[in-house]
Amino acid sequence: MNEASQAAASEQVPPKGFRLVAAAFTHRKTAVMLVLGMAAGLPNVLLLGSLYAWLGEAGVNLETMGVFSLIGLAYAFKFLWSPVVDRVRLPGLWRLGRRRSWLIPIQALVGVVLIVLSRLDPHAALGWFSLLAGLAAFAAATQDIAIDAWRVEVADEVATLDVLSAIYQLGFRLATLMGGALALVLAARIGWPAVYLAMGCFMLVAMLASWLAPIRRFPIAMTMKWPWPDCRHGCGPWHWAS
Repeated sequence: MNEASQAAASEQVPPKGFRLVAAAFTHRKTAVMLVLGMAAGLPNVLLLGSLYAWLGEAGVNLETMGVFSLIGLAYAFKFLWSPVVDRVRLPGLWRLGRRRSWLIPIQALVGVVLIVLSRLDPHAALGWFSLLAGLAAFAAATQDIAIDAWRVEVADEVATLDVLSAIYQLGFRLATLMGGALALVLAARIGWPAVYLAMGCFMLVAMLASWLAPIRRFPIAMTMKWPWPDCRHGCGPWHWAS
């Protein structure tokens, strides 16, 4: 009896060292984290890096290009709306899960905006181009909030937070290379519109990773409904779910 209990206890011991790494790399969470890391890194480099190369080729002056750098403020100030992403459940989407209900529509928005940008002439339609680029940056920053929260929530003894964070950085760096160096090489051959079209399609494909992402069930009382409160208990933009 003692031997059986000792064997059962040994089987419950979490893997360590190389066994932990091997187990983590065969885990579904790790594969999802890699794709989500790429989905986070791609808009970042496309909107804050490669976009200026496209604007330069289109003949946009340096002063205007400098104004475009303001869209990077969305990443700097994303902490301002992170409580909204954490506590608010979107209508019709919250049943997908606390994080997936944000990830899926946000990734769809980023992908669609990149595709629309590929159809615009940045010189002739500079106003719409800048507006859409700012919208994509805001959506991408919001995606980062949801991805970071998902990574913390789903970490376990096998796919630990350290491993998931490392995989996230790997995906982010791969996307940086794809949206930076590779995009420059492809743009010289097929043009920037085709490059942004392809990257937008990748963002739409990345939605599959969000669909497959494991979710953690959460109490309804931890969220807030959208969008109107019961004014009998006081009005405000958000109200606690009953």
